[in-house]
Amino acid sequence: MIVVKIILDSSCDLPEEYVKKYDIKIAPVSIIMDGKTYRDRFEVTAEEFYAVLREKRENLPTTSGTSPMEFYNCILDCTKSDNSVLVATISSNLSTTWQSANIAIKRFKDKSIHLIDSLSGSGALGLLGLAASKLCEKGEKDEEIIRKVNDIQKKTVTMGYVDDLYNLQKSGRISQFKYYLSNLLNAKPVMRVKDGFIVPLDKARGKIKAIEKLIRHLFKAIKSINETDLDCMITHSDDLETAEYIMNKLDSKLNFNEKIISFLTPALAVHLGIGTIVVSVAPSP
Repeated sequence: MIVVKIILDSSCDLPEEYVKKYDIKIAPVSIIMDGKTYRDRFEVTAEEFYAVLREKRENLPTTSGTSPMEFYNCILDCTKSDNSVLVATISSNLSTTWQSANIAIKRFKDKSIHLIDSLSGSGALGLLGLAASKLCEKGEKDEEIIRKVNDIQKKTVTMGYVDDLYNLQKSGRISQFKYYLSNLLNAKPVMRVKDGFIVPLDKARGKIKAIEKLIRHLFKAIKSINETDLDCMITHSDDLETAEYIMNKLDSKLNFNEKIISFLTPALAVHLGIGTIVVSVAPSP
């Protein structure tokens, strides 16, 4: 029997126990700190990254998308036993990672390899990979797995808020004027992922209001996808307490099958900053 192997880039944020349990291959994003390049998850941990991010106000860490070689090595390892391969990546609108995966896949002309653009990242990508792995475990054929994973991707809801706009300002995502004005008003933008982009959804004055608005928007969006069997993954920029609070609030009404809390990928945290919360809710496979 041909087994479907799953490859995700490291922005998936799946905790290590899930990666090991379902034998998921991780192709790392590159993290650049103090002039040195590290392979995310393999040469630097989330804890180490966030320790640096908390300390630095200048010369912030940067990231670059997963390289074609990283994907090539993962695919080569997965195809040694004539396996079919599914590769899923962070949104092609947020990173060059999808392009890198596509370049690597073209080197394997005689293999069955499927590439999915998650049009999101972090928890949404992690839940996609987890769904694909569970469908593989059930013995589903690769065509059916692709169909179901694509359907899950279309119904996945991803929203969050940014607690500190400093990193957005330093990376040029917002102007210095908007940064100072937001600080003056204690503004916290609430955002959602739409068509592969991070777009504004609402704004709140203060963290408590941001959490309340985020939860309200999530309930409304989740209701609209008309699914009752759901998984949830919350990723955070070093704010576990808030992530747990939001998970408990959502789970009390939705009763999730999977409840995962993890660090937000450095690929997004370098821009969104400390204290950011991202919530992804997807139909269970």
